[in-house]
Amino acid sequence: MFKRIALFLVSATVTAIAPIANPILAAQSSKPAPPELANIVYALDKAASSQDIEAVMKYYAPTFNHADGLNRDRYKQVLRELWQRYKNISYRTEISKWDKQGDTITAETVTMVQGTKGVENDNFKLDARLISTQTYKNINGQLQVTSQQVLSEQSSLSTGEAPPMVKLKVPELIGVGRQYVLDAIVTEPLGTNLLLGAAIEEPVEAKNYLNDNTINLKPLRAGGLFKIGQAPFTSGDRWISVVLVRESGITITSQRLRVSKDFTGNQYTPLPEPDVTPSRVRPRPNSEQTL
Repeated sequence: MFKRIALFLVSATVTAIAPIANPILAAQSSKPAPPELANIVYALDKAASSQDIEAVMKYYAPTFNHADGLNRDRYKQVLRELWQRYKNISYRTEISKWDKQGDTITAETVTMVQGTKGVENDNFKLDARLISTQTYKNINGQLQVTSQQVLSEQSSLSTGEAPPMVKLKVPELIGVGRQYVLDAIVTEPLGTNLLLGAAIEEPVEAKNYLNDNTINLKPLRAGGLFKIGQAPFTSGDRWISVVLVRESGITITSQRLRVSKDFTGNQYTPLPEPDVTPSRVRPRPNSEQTL
C-alpha cells in the first residue's frame, strides 16, 4: 500500500502551474511569458490548490492526451481520487522556458507540490518535484492544454515522529537493457533501531495510476537499501520506489526512470557506501521486476 500512495499522488500533480506574474517564480524563465499563458497558469494554480476539479478541467482540451497514456476523462478521474485522499495540497511552479509558434505555446515547468494526508494513525506529509512540458493551443478563443509529458519526477512521503531521512540516488535516464545502481541512504545514525525496507519497480502506465499494492518489507543490515536493477529492452518510463520503516516513522521516496533506446554512456554514479559493505542484488534473467 505504501508505494502506490506515493506513485499515484506524484503522477497526478502536474495538473497545475503557478502564476508567472510572481517575479520570484518567473526568475528561472528566459523571457517574459505572453499574457495568455500567464492567465491560464494562474487560474490552474488557484483551482488545483483549491481542489476545484471543474475549474481545472475547463482549461484542458477535449482531445487532451498525457504521455503516460491518460486522456481527458481518465486524467479527471485521477485528480478527483487524488484530492479525495489528501485534505491539503498546494502547487507552486517555476516556468523555466517557453516557445510560441502561431497559436501554439509549449512551456517547460518545474512544479513543487506539498500536501498532507490526514487519516487516523496515518498522517502522511508529501513533498514532490516534477519537471514537465505542456502544449497549449487557442481553441474557440481560449487557451487550453492539449498535451503533457513528465520529464522528471521525484517525491517523498513521510509519517511519524522521526521518519528516516533518505537520500535516493537513481538515474533519471538510462539506455534500454542497461544495468543501474539504486542507493537509498539513511543520512542519520540508526543507533540500535531496526530498519526495514523494500524497493519496487514498475512501468508507468495509465492502468497503474489508481491501483494500490502491498509491499513485503525485509530487515536491512546496513543504513539503507542498495540494489542493482536492469532497464527493460524497450523504451518507456518506470517508477522506482523505496520504502524505509523504523520505529519512529516511515519514509517513501520515489523517482521516475526514463528508458530510451537513444541514450548511451555512463549509466550511474553510486553514492559513497557506508562502513558496512552492502550486498548488491543482480537482476534475474527474463524478469520484469529487477529490484
